Amino acid sequence: MSRPSGLGVIFLVLFVDLVGFSIVFPLFGHMLEYYTTHDRGLLGWAMGIVDAWFPVKEPWQRAALFGGLIGACYSGLQFLAAPFWGRLSDRIGRRPVLLVSCAGNTLAYLIWIFADDFTVLLVSRLLAGVMTGNVSAANAAVADISTPQTRARGMGTLGMAFGLGFILGPAIGGISYELLPRIDQISFLAAMGANEFSTPALVAFLLGAWNLSWIALRFRETLPPERRSTADEGGRTANPLALLVPRFGPRVASLNLAFLLHTVLFAGMEATLVFLTAQRCGFTPLDNAWLFAWMGFVSAMIQGGVYRRLAGRVDQRSLAMAGFVAMVPGFMLVALVDWFPATWLLVVGVSVLGVGTGLIFPSLNTMVSLAVDERQQGAVLGSFRSAGALGRALGPLFAAVIYFRFAPSAPYVFGACGVLVPLLLVWRLALTPPSERQTAA
Repeated sequence: MSRPSGLGVIFLVLFVDLVGFSIVFPLFGHMLEYYTTHDRGLLGWAMGIVDAWFPVKEPWQRAALFGGLIGACYSGLQFLAAPFWGRLSDRIGRRPVLLVSCAGNTLAYLIWIFADDFTVLLVSRLLAGVMTGNVSAANAAVADISTPQTRARGMGTLGMAFGLGFILGPAIGGISYELLPRIDQISFLAAMGANEFSTPALVAFLLGAWNLSWIALRFRETLPPERRSTADEGGRTANPLALLVPRFGPRVASLNLAFLLHTVLFAGMEATLVFLTAQRCGFTPLDNAWLFAWMGFVSAMIQGGVYRRLAGRVDQRSLAMAGFVAMVPGFMLVALVDWFPATWLLVVGVSVLGVGTGLIFPSLNTMVSLAVDERQQGAVLGSFRSAGALGRALGPLFAAVIYFRFAPSAPYVFGACGVLVPLLLVWRLALTPPSERQTAA
């Protein structure tokens, strides 16, 4: 029988899931090199079009576009699926959605183990993108077990799970690729499609299987039947503009747009950073793993330490604005690495970016959660998650094209300027969220 679910159980569910998701980050550059020599079908056709459009660019810029395309496919399906999973969890509960989505992710990792062909890899990433209900359901579960007064601390804990997941995920990806024995050396596994990336994929699969078992044994339903929604909140839509209309009120629409823009810029930085570091600083996948781990560590410490302490004394809008302001010098410091290749400059830049996103994510998450009543938590957090997924679909592709078309510094210069738009959106919001005004009334 499952035990009572608290923040600790939800934290571990999300943390393990994010570790499995981010294992692939430091491998993108080497994956293009591998699959272009092992696949003459779908990838050869796609990169042939790329070469026709951009025939004179450097190999690392070409690899950046590959990473952007993979990220766009994965997150595009997240964007389409997240609102559906969020509304489904409002109707049938959080636990069934977590079980189904984690089972789907585990299957996707199993397929990745045997993805010697690029088409199989793409199927794996698309399946993982569809099975995105775990994050929406976990966010809604935190809202279920917290009050408006404790919501910020709960979302800070959830944000810390994101940060720590991104610490260990890239680190495990780089270590398992560089240092662990390669399972494709086992003949019968190689015959089934195992390849040089199968060891990181196996680690992700084992983490997914463990997470599925943990949910089945320890996660108890947080949404009682009397609080569940019985009506569809308007139906799932694939229209990106539906996130920005005031379906849950103008406050949610503004917060979704701010989160979308932040995620476009930040995901674009993440997707192209491994190519900038390899091209300018000579980083290996293991070096990139430690760099991502450090950025995740800074973000987790901000969310789990600084944010949780300030949340009860400083309003959420001010914390979010402080995060957006910090992103400006963070982006510019990373851009300078293109002209002044120095590891210390790179580390300082990603540290400042980690501080910024460590304040932005839990602040916006809390503000969205407080903007609606308890029966709409899954739906509104699903729409918020979908806005982030759309940002992760557009950001890597957009940044890769800029990186490809202009210069390695271009995505980060654009990010420093572009982050002023969500800063303005948040600045224009009223200080008191609707739910707190209703409580006071």
